[in-house]
Parts: sequence; structure tokens; C-alpha cells
Amino acid sequence: MNLSKSQFEQAYDQVILKNDFFERDSYYVQYKPRYWNTLKHICQHPLPESARILEIGGGQIALLCQKLFKYEGTVADVNEKYKQGILVQNLSFRCCDLLHDDLEERDYYDLVVMCEVIEHMPIPPYIVLEKIKSWIKPGGLLFLTTPNLYRFRNLVRLALGLRVFDTFRIPERGSGIGHPLEYSREHLKWHLEKAGFESIHIDLRQLDHAGSTLWTQLGRIMASPFLLRPLWRDKLVVVAQKPENSMPVEGQV
Repeated sequence: MNLSKSQFEQAYDQVILKNDFFERDSYYVQYKPRYWNTLKHICQHPLPESARILEIGGGQIALLCQKLFKYEGTVADVNEKYKQGILVQNLSFRCCDLLHDDLEERDYYDLVVMCEVIEHMPIPPYIVLEKIKSWIKPGGLLFLTTPNLYRFRNLVRLALGLRVFDTFRIPERGSGIGHPLEYSREHLKWHLEKAGFESIHIDLRQLDHAGSTLWTQLGRIMASPFLLRPLWRDKLVVVAQKPENSMPVEGQV
């Protein structure tokens, strides 16, 4: 997949900045570099021309892939509050609470995208990942990003005795929580393998340098020299494959 910065900027303006999502509009202006860098990572892995993509949560990557590459996109989110911004762009929408629900598709998607979701799951990740794997075609890919347990922000908060994670609890159906847990590269790789994925590649990356407040933005600028050490970078960027020889799942649609 070829992607130019000008193409991205135009698509981002049309389907992200002029849309209605969970976060405030300023969030999507501020974190545009994250979406640019995420798409660049995805583009390193060729997909069929008529690829089927499922994005779990948000839908921004699915919207951009449909606009830029004409892929068939579906978005699954924990509730229907923001589905209209997906439907008006001619993507499919599914309400799916990963803690309680399943999708009917089996061996169907070429790519499942899950950005900043797994850290919100208050159960062992392999349970959710096994479910997601059943939706992917044999040989298809899972693309996942999640905060790095050893990111510099966490080290500072631990050193200062500040809270790092949210309360570990099971939320009500259709509701979300913060981060009950974050993962190291080794820990997440174990869960992916336990779920049956292979060809697992996990990078430590800094997808953006933004912050939600002026103080966090200044803090990130001051911390930038420390990010030369990969272990302290913000994100784990994961690409994993469902085995080619996976047996077809009954009930395929």
C-alpha cells in the first residue's frame, strides 16, 4: 500500500476532523501524528485489493483505510453512541462488548485493527485475543497498539508514588473503564502465543509526542532524550498472523 502525506492529510480532514467521535475535536488535531504513524505501520503489510478490515473501537483507522485504499470496513464498538459517524461514511457498524459479546463472522477479515483497546480489558488478554482470532481469515493479520508498561510516564508516576492504573473491575455491559493493566513486550507476546497467533512482531515506538495538557506537552518535550532508549517509549506496536493452516470455523458467513 502506497501512502503519501498529502493523501493522508486530505483524508484525515474529510473523515476524521469533520466527523463526530468520542473525543473532542482538539484531540484529533493534537494526535494526528499518531494516526499517520499508525497507518504507515499498517501499510508495511500488503493486503488484498478488496481487503475486509475490522476495527475494534473508535473506527478512525477503518475510515481512513476505506477513504485511502477503498477497503471494505467494519467498526465494532462497546456501544452505539457514536455509530452515526461511521454509518454516514458507508462503513458497517457492530455493537460488541468484548467482555460479553461475539461476532458471527468466522474466518472473514483480512485485518483486524485494535488500537488502544487491550489495556482496557480487565481479564487475561488471551481470552479476548482467541475470540478475535476466530474472526480473521487463515493467514490474516491482527494489528494492535497499546501503552508500554515501561513507558517513561509510568516510571515517573511510580517514582512519585502516583496512581498508574485504574481500579481493576468488570464494568457493566456497554461501559468502558480506564487502564486496569498495561503490558510489557514479553507479557503481551505470551498472550498472543497463548491465543494461537504466530509471526508475532512487537516494536517499541513513539507514535506521537502530544499531551492532553500544556504541562504534559512540556513534560514530553523534556523527556524526549530518555526516549532514545526503546524500553521507555510509549507504545507497543504489534503485528501478528493467524496461522495459514487454521481449520475453518463452523458457522462461517
